[in-house]
Amino acid sequence: MPRPSLPQKRDFVAKAFCPRILVLSTPTIADACAVNGCAGFADLLAPFGQDISTQITIQDGQGAPYFLDKLTVRFTTDYKIEKHSQQQSRADIDELVHKSAADESEQQRIPFLSDGVVDADVVKSDDIAAWAPWYIQFRQQWVASMQATEHESFMHPVACLLVASGSEEDPIGALRRLQQQAVVQRVQSQSFSGVSVLFYYLLVHDGRDVGAMQTIDQTFEQVRRTFGQNSALVKINSLTDSAESGDTSDRSKIAGIWSSSQAAMQPLVPVPQPATEYGGMLSMRDVAALRDAVKQMMVRSVVPHMQYMIRVLSDQTANQRRGITGRLFSAGRRYFGAAGKTSSILTGVDGDVYFGYDSPEAQLRKLADYSFMLKDFRFAQAVYQVARRDFQTERAWKCYAGAQEMVGICKLMQEIQATRAEFDSNFDDAVAMYLHKTQTPCLHLAVRCTIIYYELLKHHRLYAFAPPALLRLPASLSALHAMISEQAAYAYLKTPLRPQLRKFSFYAMVASREYQKAGIGELAHRCLRMVRLSLGARLSISSDKNSSGSWLAIESHVNHELGLQCMTAQNYDQALEHFMALMGSDQIPPKLQAKYLQELLQLYLEGSTGADAAPVQLSVPSIDAQKARVIMSPELEGTDEVLLWKRGGAAPSSQSGTAGSGACCSVGENVAVLLMVKNPLTVGITLSQFTLDCEFEAADTDSKSQPEFTVSTADTVVLEGGQTSMVTVTLTPQRAGSLTIKGASYLLCDILPAYKPLVLPGKRLNDTLEQRVTAVYAPETHLRFRVDPGWPRLEAMLEEFPDSLMSGSMQRAQLRLINRGTLPCHAITLWLSHPSFFDVTRPHNDSDDDSGQSAYSYTDGISATEEAEVANVLQDSSMVVVLGGASALDSAECLESGDSVCVPVWVRGDRVGAHALSMFVGASTAQTAPSQLDAAKAVAMRSRRFDVDLVVTPSLRVNAFVRPSMRSPHERIVGIEVENVQADLSVELVQTTFTSGYYELVPLQARRANTASETHELKVGPRQTVNLMFRARPLRAAGELQTAPEQFTVDALQQYIFSKNKPTVLPRPITLIYSNAVLGAQGIDCVHSPLQAYILRSQAHRRCSLLRTAFPLIPEEHQPRLFPLYETFGIDFVLFWREIGGSMRAGHHSISGIDLGVPHDYITAALNPPAAGAARAWLTDTVNERDALIRSIANRFQSSRRHERPLDVAMHCVQTAESAAKLAKTPNTFYIADVTITVYNHSWRHKYAFKLDLLSPSQLKQRLSATDVELDFSGARSGWKWLDTTHYELTVPPMDSVQLHARLACCAPGMIDIALWELYAKALDPNGSSADSETKATIVPSGHPKYGPQCVVCRLHPLHPTLVNIKPFSMNE
Repeated sequence: MPRPSLPQKRDFVAKAFCPRILVLSTPTIADACAVNGCAGFADLLAPFGQDISTQITIQDGQGAPYFLDKLTVRFTTDYKIEKHSQQQSRADIDELVHKSAADESEQQRIPFLSDGVVDADVVKSDDIAAWAPWYIQFRQQWVASMQATEHESFMHPVACLLVASGSEEDPIGALRRLQQQAVVQRVQSQSFSGVSVLFYYLLVHDGRDVGAMQTIDQTFEQVRRTFGQNSALVKINSLTDSAESGDTSDRSKIAGIWSSSQAAMQPLVPVPQPATEYGGMLSMRDVAALRDAVKQMMVRSVVPHMQYMIRVLSDQTANQRRGITGRLFSAGRRYFGAAGKTSSILTGVDGDVYFGYDSPEAQLRKLADYSFMLKDFRFAQAVYQVARRDFQTERAWKCYAGAQEMVGICKLMQEIQATRAEFDSNFDDAVAMYLHKTQTPCLHLAVRCTIIYYELLKHHRLYAFAPPALLRLPASLSALHAMISEQAAYAYLKTPLRPQLRKFSFYAMVASREYQKAGIGELAHRCLRMVRLSLGARLSISSDKNSSGSWLAIESHVNHELGLQCMTAQNYDQALEHFMALMGSDQIPPKLQAKYLQELLQLYLEGSTGADAAPVQLSVPSIDAQKARVIMSPELEGTDEVLLWKRGGAAPSSQSGTAGSGACCSVGENVAVLLMVKNPLTVGITLSQFTLDCEFEAADTDSKSQPEFTVSTADTVVLEGGQTSMVTVTLTPQRAGSLTIKGASYLLCDILPAYKPLVLPGKRLNDTLEQRVTAVYAPETHLRFRVDPGWPRLEAMLEEFPDSLMSGSMQRAQLRLINRGTLPCHAITLWLSHPSFFDVTRPHNDSDDDSGQSAYSYTDGISATEEAEVANVLQDSSMVVVLGGASALDSAECLESGDSVCVPVWVRGDRVGAHALSMFVGASTAQTAPSQLDAAKAVAMRSRRFDVDLVVTPSLRVNAFVRPSMRSPHERIVGIEVENVQADLSVELVQTTFTSGYYELVPLQARRANTASETHELKVGPRQTVNLMFRARPLRAAGELQTAPEQFTVDALQQYIFSKNKPTVLPRPITLIYSNAVLGAQGIDCVHSPLQAYILRSQAHRRCSLLRTAFPLIPEEHQPRLFPLYETFGIDFVLFWREIGGSMRAGHHSISGIDLGVPHDYITAALNPPAAGAARAWLTDTVNERDALIRSIANRFQSSRRHERPLDVAMHCVQTAESAAKLAKTPNTFYIADVTITVYNHSWRHKYAFKLDLLSPSQLKQRLSATDVELDFSGARSGWKWLDTTHYELTVPPMDSVQLHARLACCAPGMIDIALWELYAKALDPNGSSADSETKATIVPSGHPKYGPQCVVCRLHPLHPTLVNIKPFSMNE
């Protein structure tokens, strides 16, 4: 079966070791060849020796047939064995490498790397010849230039072709003379072929010789009879005239046969320009005749001759190959002195040992070589292995190296997968022997061995083994080492799993260095470019920071070398590009980076074209455009922004997600651009003439003569290594339009003009399908702002703001406002992040001096109790309108252009600790802004933000506690504990003020004026504590009770939960009771002074914070229509004080929501649907939201509230005047007492029906006997009993009481505890029905449980003892 043709890489090896034929011709033949542009007949036949289609079946060395499809033969004109010195080999290699690199057409192209990305398709391709064409040329030329040596028969001719012309007078004699030439004698005496060399005789008929045409056949017949069958006749030069007309395409084809053949066999040999065209006298028939003549010679003569020699040699060396001779016989000869064998061991021209061509060892080598040339690789390998052992035994190291080389080649030439250990050691030993064991290092043979091994590894795709094989060659020859290192780098790109970029870059750098040493700068530059591109690919896929840092250092080295090479070539633009790439890494040592910087500056000075040179874009310094800030009016404090203002407590927000977008300034207003500039280098640099490059779009074209804007130049900036500094450049627009900052320009180290673009992509668009598929960005407005002449320009300056305060103290600051714009400013508004820390009062002109004004209004005649009606609506305490609104502090509508105003701001230390406070000042030039702001609409206003830090230190610690009153269950005792935590500060208590909608609080002890004891009580020294006691009693009767706030919350919250229409009505005003206790000479007016507004804002702030925590599922915008500012039963407390001596600081402390324990659990009543039922919800989400809101409210109140007693019982004993014995009509003496029992209802919402059982001590014991509880009734609970009626069933109205009368009998006088009773109570609705019975009849559509007050039904017992004194009396009375 025919074998397939060898692949390209194996075919290269087969051609390298193809048969050689020595060609000898007569001068007449030389003339016939000259007219066709060929130097001799060998050149004429050379193209036809490539890939001869033999198509014959031959036998291998063991007699097995195999098919030989094609064969290549080389024609030579001389044969000699010359000495190869190492110096000559080095010179030849260096010359060939330089010739290979002379072609610059392919040096700049890098097909497998583009834009820092490895092209996987190119890398996966089978052949990498296109990556380095100069290597292919060197490889081809080096193998083709190999000469014959003594240790192998490949370059020795296997046949001699003797050529004579038919026009010779004696063609047979001419052929005999050719056979007697000296070169033939050398072949027969000095070559492996010896006397058995084949002679082939060729008779050529020149078509120009018309006379010989008639006798040529006869002449050839004579030659055949004389020399036998190894003879042939060929006719050439059928075209007798080169100018004879013919097909132009045939002429070009014929000429291309010789030109392409010469370029393929010896690509680096210059192709001579012949006097005549190649094949000028040949026709297509002549070409076919020459091709057929070569084929017939090979098929009929040369190949059979080689087959014959293989059979003969195989028979002669059969015993040796079987192991009968060889090492054993050689050892015997060595020890027993046999001299016959040593006569075949000779010394070559280079001093190495070799064997005579008639010796068995040489015959073995010839047998193996002939088998290899006929592509019988398996048999050749076996013979090479036998010969290798003999060569090693005789220490013929050159022959041994050649055999080792061929054993490895035979293994790889066979299509059998072999492991590396099976063949790599052969080539390793061969190269080592060629370089180190031979008498003269055979560098040319080592190079040939390495090249062929590399080509075979590429054929088997064993690229991982190629670099070690290539690098076995010595590195002393720079040109060769450069080319070999480059191929090793390519091999690392072809590794099976993935390209090994690290090793590729390393060996590419080695190749660049060696190319540079060899003087091949173009290839050195190309290798460095490959390293630079591969580094980009490596850094893009690397996630290791340490690895990336080392690669950056390598990249810097590569850029530096590329820059130096470009400087040498005077390519200053490209050199500048590489040196600029060195300016962005901090991984380079300082000394080296200083050198790079100096070389960059020197390069610019050498290559600059003058003062008009365009600035270059450098990476030094690094400027983060994202961190750039544009500040309007930088001379003022605070931050300028355009924000959306809206009531509701939220801080003014930006108009879009990007900070600073939509920025605007007025004409003539200074705009500061702040840039964070960082020096990425490890050495210091200076930046001078730093300014900005801006683009201005004018809104009008009328004032073209007026300048658009002015830009300042920053001072010289000195940056040390790694230092970051802020650079400020000021812009001043002079016309209306828009200004965009494009970049920054500067001088680096006062020499190099540089430019840094400041362009950022805008927000990613995601509206259309195209924008979602491809990345589309909106225009970036971060560094763009408008210039509007009508834009408000309000200067705001916060003056005298304190850094620290004592808790509760107030200190005056001032906000100065000046309108610098051309239009009036409307709706001047403040937003406060901590409203309880600020008290903003009425503004005044600069001419009014109010520096001595106090935060409190001290006055005489403060009433102990005062009532005032206040708005009971939750207001936005964070926003304060100063000018231009219905709720403004000042009645002025606007602030005119050029006017100024001062706004007093009292700062109070509300809470102890460090606080970051923010204040926004907003203004608008639109006249509709005030009405929109009052209507809770969003208004865009120019704003300035102030961020200040305030540290509040403790001064007084004020706590409140509540105790029940013995006088009445409706009353409570409220105690205020004031502790001075300061170590060196004494304070004077000025006044206490309680605020409530139901209670009046009076001191338990009346104030005695001008007494030493009072003066002692009013002062609180360092580390001292004072207690103030007050009685809280209802000021209004039950009929006058105001329950509107609580009832409003129940109705509004019920409507919010169960109705489709959300509540829209605001709470009605409430009348508050102010209970003042003046503790000093003068009091403070809290009702009719501006202080009341601050107290209301502080209360609103605390109330809103409490509601946000208690009701997280209710949006803040709905809370003002659900909850009032004040509740009826809540109590707020304010304590005013001032410092004694020192700075006379004053302040106040407040406690909000003092709980007296009165039950007012009304929130849960709103969780049940009204009588009309709940609104039907169509969506499941709506039902779930409603249930979640109800459960969150119910769970919070059930977990946070304490147990409340809606009813309470009070007992008072009255001593009777009658005799106990008379009443009892018995001689024993008893004491009878009348007892008044009062049942109090604390609930404002429910009327209660109750059952009261009075228990005697004996009855209590009977009740508890079933529970095994033992009680001690001795002492105060013994010896008495209730008389008459002990069970009562009555009702008590809300916030009212019922009195009962009872009697008891006691056996002895003294103190007894009569608090023995049990009360069962049930809440009733206003119509008299049971509250729980009505709620049970209601069905909740959403399925949530029934909620109601905690004390609808309750069972109560005494909490405290009730002691009465039974006094003895006389029986005579």
